[in-house]
Parts: sequence; structure tokens; C-alpha cells
Amino acid sequence: MSEAPLIIFSMIDREELKRLFQEANQRAEARQYSQAISVYRKVLTMAGTHDAVVAECAHWGISEVFFTLGDYPQALQAVESALSLNPCEAAYYYLKGVIYTRIGAEPEALMALGKALQLEPEKHKVVREYGWALHRFGYCKEGLEMLHKALSMKPDDHRTLTDLGWAYAVEGSYGASLVCLEHALELAPHDLGIAVALSTVDRYAGVPQARSPIPATGPNLTAPDEDWDDEEEEDWEDEETKGDKLDDEAWEDEDQEDEIWEEKDEGVWEDDRDDDSQIDIH
Repeated sequence: MSEAPLIIFSMIDREELKRLFQEANQRAEARQYSQAISVYRKVLTMAGTHDAVVAECAHWGISEVFFTLGDYPQALQAVESALSLNPCEAAYYYLKGVIYTRIGAEPEALMALGKALQLEPEKHKVVREYGWALHRFGYCKEGLEMLHKALSMKPDDHRTLTDLGWAYAVEGSYGASLVCLEHALELAPHDLGIAVALSTVDRYAGVPQARSPIPATGPNLTAPDEDWDDEEEEDWEDEETKGDKLDDEAWEDEDQEDEIWEEKDEGVWEDDRDDDSQIDIH
């Protein structure tokens, strides 16, 4: 007789958890970040040790919010908590690798992104981010190859074109950089980050004897109103369905992702503009 109330209580809890997740997502989208974190922590309190799937997703949500705020230590702590509950989730390694790339931690970034790539070798944005990280940390040839691979997987992705544009500009290949950035802006004409990147590269390409890096490490591409994952609502399955598992794969839809852009601050801008404006970016 003691089991029936527990079952009913569990069912009520899942409805409340669903409501709380929706509220947390809505608050994050409305830039009410502290409130979003507070709601996610309510989810953690309710889930406890009884629902690891719910707990890992809550940790992931907290990590995303802190990442959006630029609080990388807190974001890392939260994503590590998610990984402790599910060490085989590529999305968590991806986010971990992105964070380490932002703070310039080479071994950790490449290790995490390499693990994400191992788990999801056909995931376009993992290939793209791994390519950028390789280039950022000095593995320029390998990075360009990986970025071109990402572009071949999704030829009209303005983020990949922007990363390629920055990568070419760092190497002084201004012609190739401008081609990539111009194409990216055609695909996303309202993207301020691309417009600023194009303007900056164009200015430096025409300055003789330019030896200094892009001012302020390039455009501020970590705007707090941008997120890196999908806006897709979490899909809760019925208690009696197989696994009773929260669908935490919303990160897969790349068409709706609004990823925070990383700072493009590696390398010194050279004065010799390459004569490669007709490069085949595909």
C-alpha cells in the first residue's frame, strides 16, 4: 500500500519538472539569466538522485546560461556535473571544448572537442569548432582543412565562412578572407558580427606595413543575447515509454542555433595582401 502514493507523487513531480524546464528556458530567452539559473536549480533539487537524466539536463542548462554570461568557470563546473552523470554525451564535450577554446586552454579544448568529434564525427558544428580550435592554437594547416571539411558538409553556413574568413586573415591571406566574409554576409545580411569582421579585415587589408593585431582582439562576438544551441522545446516522454528519457538532443538542429561567436584574436596582421580573391571556398 505504501507504493501507490510514491507513484502518484512521481507523476506529479514530472509534470512540475516539465513546467520548470519550460520556465527556465523562457527566462533564459528573455535574458532573465539569474532567474533562469534559479529555476534550473529548483529542478536539480526536485530531481535529486532519482532522475539522472533530468539532473544532467538541468546542469547543461545552467552551463549554457553561465556561458552566455561569459562566466566560464561556472559554466565549466556545470558542464562537468552534466558529464559526471552522462560521460558519453557529445554535446557536453562540445560545450566544454568551446569554453576551453575561449579561455585559451589548448590541451583541454582539443581533448574535449576531439572527444565530441569521436562521438559525433558527422556533426557539422563539432567539425567546425574543432577546426577553429586547431587553427587558433597554431595548427593552421590542420585547422583550415577541418574548416573546409565543415564547409563541404554545409556549404551555406555563414558561421563556418566567418571562421574561415578570420583564419585566412590571421595568416595574411586577405583576398581569401574577404571572399569568405562577403559570402557569409550575403547569407546572413543582418549579422552584425560578420559586418564588423568584414569591415575590419577590409581596413587592415589596405593598410601598408600593418603589424598590429585587430583592435580589441576583433569584434565583440560574445554578445549575451546570443545562444549556441537550439530553441527547440524539450520533449518529455510518458512515464511508461521506453527509458522515460528526456530528449536532450535539441542541439542537433543547426539551422536554428545561435551560437556565441568566439573572439578571433590570434595572429598578427600582415601588410601583404594576397592575390587570391578568386579562391574556391567550396
